[in-house]
Parts: sequence; structure tokens; C-alpha cells
Amino acid sequence: MDASLSALIRSAAGTGAPTLPSSRYYGAATLPYTLANGVAVRYLARRIVPQPTIYPATQGYAVCEGDRLDNLAAKFLGDPLLYWMICDANASVDPDALTAQAGRAVLIPLSSNIPPGARNG
Repeated sequence: MDASLSALIRSAAGTGAPTLPSSRYYGAATLPYTLANGVAVRYLARRIVPQPTIYPATQGYAVCEGDRLDNLAAKFLGDPLLYWMICDANASVDPDALTAQAGRAVLIPLSSNIPPGARNG
């Protein structure tokens, strides 16, 4: 593994790093890639967004003006870093789009337990 990527992953630098249990990339593989000049680098494997039905129970929420997904995750799931669970429950890859329009109905998973398959497809 590239030494700098390895150190970054081990240190869990930044929020949502792959080593944090709340990260959607927790447990994701790192894969090798060889550049044209022969230098090998590592990267995080692509995460396949699971089907929204992976969350067995959800509740509805009507977006209010000024809502942010991280704040909704903190309020409903107890951790702002779990915003990605709300994205998954709504089949959205754009967190900002979910709260862009006041009145939009958004599904919120009822539990902060991460179901099997939610992280890496």
C-alpha cells in the first residue's frame, strides 16, 4: 500500500474516514492502481449504494427551510456523520438535494443500527 495513504487510513484523518465505524466506507477495500510511470498507488474501492429497502423501518419528515442533512442525522440518528444513511434510505447520492426544497418528504431510518450490506453494497 502507498505509505501516505496507509498512514492516512490508519490515522482516520478527517471526519468520515474509512476507519471510523460510522463511515459508509468502514471496511471498504483499498485497491492497487499502477500509474503509467510504474508507480503503484492505492485507492478506496467504489461503494455501491444499496437499495433503500435495506432499511426495514423509516419515518417521514418534511424538510423545513434551512434544514441540513447532517443536522437531521444528528437529531434522528444521534450522529451527524450518519447523514449517508438518510441518503441511502432515499436513494440519493447528493445530500444537498435532499434538503434543497422546503416541504420535500424525506425518509429517515428509525434506527442508527447499520444493517448488513449498507456499507459496501
